[in-house]
Amino acid sequence: MPIPSICSFPARLNASLALIGILFASACKEEVAEQPAAATSAPKPIVHLPPPPDFDEGKSPETWEDGSFSIYGLRKHIDENVKEGEAGKEITVKGYVQEIYAPPECPKGELCPPGKQPHVWITDKPDEKGKKRAMMVVNYQFVIPEWDAKRWREEPEVQLDEGKRYTFKGKFKHFSDTGFAFARGLLEFVAYKPLDENGVEQAEWVSPPGAPWHPAEIARTEEANAKLAEKAKASLVKKGR
Repeated sequence: MPIPSICSFPARLNASLALIGILFASACKEEVAEQPAAATSAPKPIVHLPPPPDFDEGKSPETWEDGSFSIYGLRKHIDENVKEGEAGKEITVKGYVQEIYAPPECPKGELCPPGKQPHVWITDKPDEKGKKRAMMVVNYQFVIPEWDAKRWREEPEVQLDEGKRYTFKGKFKHFSDTGFAFARGLLEFVAYKPLDENGVEQAEWVSPPGAPWHPAEIARTEEANAKLAEKAKASLVKKGR
């Protein structure tokens, strides 16, 4: 049986079918229009990162060519080195004098607090700024009473100049015997090797005049002890007679 054409239907039915077709087509258009547009890829932002930190900045060899410590080397094994220093072990350190402490001047007629005891700051590098990597060296000068000044006149004094490099002998500690303290360690001064007029390091160690460990003071103490021993011995002999 042949399928009737749409035109063979009654006019009213044809009009209804035509209206349905128009509505269907309109709905399809609206559905297409409501679909979101395809997302376009945005350009990636340019990020400027800082350069990586230089972890070798400020580092020095742990020991120098003559076997003396650097400040960096002492602090790299700070617990071990401080323990040895507090037990009395003496070590040598090379460093540039960054700053020499000078007590503030007190205006005439005013009462001012006493200044700190003499100390200096040394660094591994001559151009080091600030105290981040500097180390304090204490007890390099002593006050000599007038009655004892004559005995020390011929002894060389400790003379330090800012910017110059010296070899120091001392004890690496957290706390000095004279009240200084520094969490990253300080050097309790024992002796140093001075420079000649040409800036060449001399071979002999120089200790501060008036220090209990100065060779002249040790000799005086030993002599005094020997005299006391002889006196005590003579007294015992006399009593024995």
